[in-house]
Amino acid sequence: MAFTDLTMHFIDLRWILSGFSILIGVVAALVVWFDRRRRRQQEAALFDPENAGPVLERAPFGWLVLDDATSYRYANPYVRRLLNLSAPAGSLPEADWVALLQKDRAAARGTEAVLGRYRSVPLPSGKITRWWVTSWRDWDIAFLLDITDQKRAEEASRYLLNGLSHELHTPLSGVLTHLEILQLPDISEEIRQQSLRMLKTEAQRLSRLVRLMLELGRLETSSGLERRPVDLMAVAEQAGAQLAPRAEQQEITFSLQANTPVPLVVGDRDRLMQVFLNLLDNVIKHCRPGDGAVVSLERMEEGVVCTVRDTGPGVPAVHLPHITRRFYRAAPQKVEGSGLGLALVEEILRRHGSELTIKSQAEGEATFTCVRFVLPVLPE
Repeated sequence: MAFTDLTMHFIDLRWILSGFSILIGVVAALVVWFDRRRRRQQEAALFDPENAGPVLERAPFGWLVLDDATSYRYANPYVRRLLNLSAPAGSLPEADWVALLQKDRAAARGTEAVLGRYRSVPLPSGKITRWWVTSWRDWDIAFLLDITDQKRAEEASRYLLNGLSHELHTPLSGVLTHLEILQLPDISEEIRQQSLRMLKTEAQRLSRLVRLMLELGRLETSSGLERRPVDLMAVAEQAGAQLAPRAEQQEITFSLQANTPVPLVVGDRDRLMQVFLNLLDNVIKHCRPGDGAVVSLERMEEGVVCTVRDTGPGVPAVHLPHITRRFYRAAPQKVEGSGLGLALVEEILRRHGSELTIKSQAEGEATFTCVRFVLPVLPE
């Protein structure tokens, strides 16, 4: 009897322990389930436009969360500006980049791109983006960067190097030719002096080309210009004074006209000095003895209007649309120049939010060339 009671107690204890173990398992499962639910709610809240994390809202890159083929769950402000999306969540537009995005989403979930998918994509706005698409839980996430400026800088550098290699060929050939002439044992003194003069001319041309190309390259690949108050009157006076000795040698006159006081403008003083120096240097190169140039500064509603007008021979109409292109030269080859001065001026003004306009008259007695641009006035 005692043995039977002991056995029954042992069985009861075993059932109690088993039930207790099951209870512990159920509690543990419920804890895990509630924890996962809490995490999913937190993750969902992260991509809720109304509760978007402040870090994502201020992130210097695009963050796009996609939940199906036609809509997105969350897009931070960066990606909304880049992709021209109107809301933090909504439907994807009908665009070529969306089809590419769907391909990369499928690849990121498949075996062909376990670590995500990279792609550079041109956008309808003219910008270029680079994205990385990866899958995470039930969503696909795309990180995006605006690489428009980077691509433009790369293209500008490539174009710059191609143009430089082409333009350096002629003066280098001239240098090599005259060096060979100087090595001849029986050349006359007159020919020797002529070759030395040509060597100096070609070397100076090479120096100008390299200097201007480097200036243009640095300008195009820089992130931006210095923005400070600039006294444009002082800049124009200094540029005229710097080139006055050369102008006097060529019997060319400079004058400055302004409706004083000229208000301060916003810009990079050194770059604006380059603008006036290059424009006045063109006057010296292309004008005839007795010609002159007037630099005028006038306050108007749109800003300070700057003009450089000369009485030179003018630019033929066939050349006028092309004279700001790199290495384009409308003047005869005997006129010293690199074909880069106006290209540099145009790029500097573009960086200042301004536009270079050129008018010219090459026929008749009253020939002229007038260059005009407008700079924004410093706000009071």
